[in-house]
Formats: sequence, structure tokens, C-alpha cells
Amino acid sequence: MMDKAGVPAIAQNEAVAYLEQELTQARAEIETLKQAQAQEKQQREQIELDLRASQQMLQLVMDTLPEAIFWKDRKSVYLGCNQNFADDAGLNSPEEIIGKTDFDLPWKREETEFYRECDRRVMLSGKAELGITEPQFNSEGKQTWLETNKAPLHDGHGRIIGILGTYQDITERKQAEIALQELNQKLELQTIELTAALEQLQQSQLQLIQREKMSALGNLIAGIAHEINNPVGFLSGNLQPAKEYVKELFELLDLYQEAIPHPGQAIKGKIDIIDLDYLREDLPKLLQSMQEGIKRIASISISLRTFSRSDTEHQVPFQLHEGLESTLLILKHRLKANDQRPAIQITQNYGEIPPILCFPGQLNQVFMNLLANAIDALDDSNQGKGFLEIQEQPNRITITTQLSADQQSAIIKIQDNGIGMSQDIKHKVFDNLFTTKGVGKGTGLGLAIVRQIIVEKHGGKIEFDSELGQGTEFVIEIPVAMV
Repeated sequence: MMDKAGVPAIAQNEAVAYLEQELTQARAEIETLKQAQAQEKQQREQIELDLRASQQMLQLVMDTLPEAIFWKDRKSVYLGCNQNFADDAGLNSPEEIIGKTDFDLPWKREETEFYRECDRRVMLSGKAELGITEPQFNSEGKQTWLETNKAPLHDGHGRIIGILGTYQDITERKQAEIALQELNQKLELQTIELTAALEQLQQSQLQLIQREKMSALGNLIAGIAHEINNPVGFLSGNLQPAKEYVKELFELLDLYQEAIPHPGQAIKGKIDIIDLDYLREDLPKLLQSMQEGIKRIASISISLRTFSRSDTEHQVPFQLHEGLESTLLILKHRLKANDQRPAIQITQNYGEIPPILCFPGQLNQVFMNLLANAIDALDDSNQGKGFLEIQEQPNRITITTQLSADQQSAIIKIQDNGIGMSQDIKHKVFDNLFTTKGVGKGTGLGLAIVRQIIVEKHGGKIEFDSELGQGTEFVIEIPVAMV
């Protein structure tokens, strides 16, 4: 059978079937393509979500860091930053930095040019620059200082595509450095002026400190002695009448016991409670003990007054042993035993020395300085030792006095078995302001004052012998002007 065009009907049917098959296949391919596109879109969207999450996490991490962070392209155009940098630049969020340059930010023009020159240098060299000190006029209008680190950014092929930078605010440190530099400059100028004046000041300083120190200490001790004298006098004056009153009361009590041999239960109970027999025996002893204590206090008051004697313009008679004894009394609290060591043993080898003409207050200051230094040396030698170890080799200070062979000088020796001195220290001990003690523990004036008092004020001499680890002995000679 033929159609009008002469094409067999069978051929037409086959063509139609073929077309329908191709169409079906094409539709299947289109559907597959649509599914692939949908899957690809879904994957792309997921990748974008993951990327945004990663970017957000990275931004969060950078915002959490204490440093300011930024990165730029090769033209120094900002690609991003963290919140700290955005705050310094006066921006609300890090996103606002994108596309801006340093000229768009609140920096001064000279600062901007400094930053960009540094950027170019890093990108051209391909090497990081660390610890760059940069000035910055921030968004609040304040001049700050930054310590910046810059490093080149590379792509996957190693080509430099920009720069990464971090910085921290060092304004306080920089201001301190500037202030220190200015202060050093002033000090250098002042040092030149002060050096000349210092030499003259040192001599007057020694005299002033010596006078003021002894005046203050003397006034304090004299005041204490005066305050002690009043109650001591009161107690001493009333103690004897009190002993007589107690005696009379006991006699009256005896008469009562004879008159009333059988007192009531209340009186008997009170007698038992107070232990009347023991009270009658012990009270007189107690009063006698109080009297001895008052005598001891009076003796201490006399020693304090001896130490606090004020010097006049002229030398006066003075018994050196009284000065030494009063000084030991003042230092007694330092000589006593404590938790770290036993008591320091004092050996006194006093010779026959008559009163001599001198300045007693100044000599007492000499004794005070030398004995206090000896105690310090003993404490230093005790470092690292236990109580028993020190007890086996006790701390000792020996004081010896005697007249010289020609009877023209009084000799006072003060020796300790303390830490001693090294050769480097020996020739400096009398230098003004030299001290081996820690900060706040010594002025370096003590031995300089001692030397001035002995040599210049009394025409004597002072020497010492010391061996490291063995101890030190100071020897003073004072001309004797017999009274």
C-alpha cells in the first residue's frame, strides 16, 4: 500500500516508531541532565554553605585574637580584616574594609605613605618584616603606636598576590620609652652640674646626718628615760610605805584572829580560797621583787641618759665604759636569742681607763655603728645554718679596752666572728656611700661617719683587720687628754 507520495505505509510506521524512540531517549537524557543539574546545584549550594561557615569561623577566630589583623592585594587595597582592626579604623564591621585603601581610613597622610612603602618593600623582597614600630592616628583622634608584623601572601604557584599584617598597641610602652629618654637627657645634663656639687655636699652631709641622727636618737632616748623616771620615782617613793601598810594590816589581822578564834563559815571559806598562810609569806617577797625591778629600771634609765648625752662645742670628761654599756643596752634586743639563732655572746675585757676629754655623743654613735655592723655580719654568717650548728660555734662579739703602752691613747677593740670581708671590699669600707648591705638596709654613711668622728673630731685613728669567713676586728685609738 502506498501513500500519496508513493512512500509505503510500512516505512512510514517504522519512521514514526524510530522518532518516538529517539524522542523518549531524548526525554530520558533531559531528565537525567535535569537531575544532574539539580544535584550539582545542591552540591554547589552545600559547598557555598560550608564555605560561608568556614569563613564565619575564620572571621570569629580572627575577631577573638587580641591582635589586629588585615590583608591586602598587591595594590595595597584591603581584602579583609578582623574586628579589632575595624574598630581602630572607625568601621562598624570588617566587611566595610573591603575595597578601601589606607587613604580612605582616618590615618594621617604621612602615616599612610609609611604603611604603603612598607607594604611595597615586603612584596618586592618577598620577606616578612617583624616588630615594625609604626605611629597611628586612630579613629578617636588619639596618637598611638603599633608594633606591626607584615608577611607576603602567595598563591598556589608561589606568586605574591598580597600582604598579611598583624599589630598590637604598644602606646603605653612607647610613651614610657619617650618619657625615659627625655628623663635620661635631663639627668645627663643634671649629672654634670651635680658632680661638682656632690663632693662639697658629701662632707656637709656626713656632718649633718651625724648631728641629726644622734640628735633624733638622743632626744628619743632622753624622752624615754624622762618618761621612765616619773613612774619609777612614783613607785620607788610609794613602795616602802606600801610594805609598812602591809605589815600593819598583817598585825591587825593577827589581833582579829586572837579576838575571834572561831570565825564564821564565810570567813573560813575565804581564808581557804585565798590561802592566807601562803599570801602572808609571799606578799613581802613580791614587794621586795618589785623593789628590785624598780632599781633595775632606774639603772636602765641612767644608761639611756648616758647614751643620749648631747655634745657641746667643747670636749667634756667621759668614761668610755659607760658609753659602751649604754650602747649594748640599746642593742640588747638584737643580741637576744630568737627562733633562728641562740643569743650573741658578749665578752667584755675592760682595762683601767680614766675619764677622757671627748665628745661623748659622737663616740656613742661610733660604738653604735660598729656594734650594729658586727651584729649584721653575724646574721649574714648564719645564713644557711641551723640553730644547733650555730650553737656549736656561737656568735660572739668581744670588746676590749686598754691604754696604749705609752699611756697616751685609749684603745677600743670591737671584734666579731662573723662573715668577714673580701679583699675587694676592704679598701672601700670607709668610702662615702659604699655599703655591702641590700637595698633599704644601709646608707653607706655609717663607717664614713665613724672615721670622721675618730680622725677629724678626736684626732685619733681607726684601723681594722678582716678575713673572709673568719670575722672582723676594728681598732680605735683616741688621744687621752687626762681630766
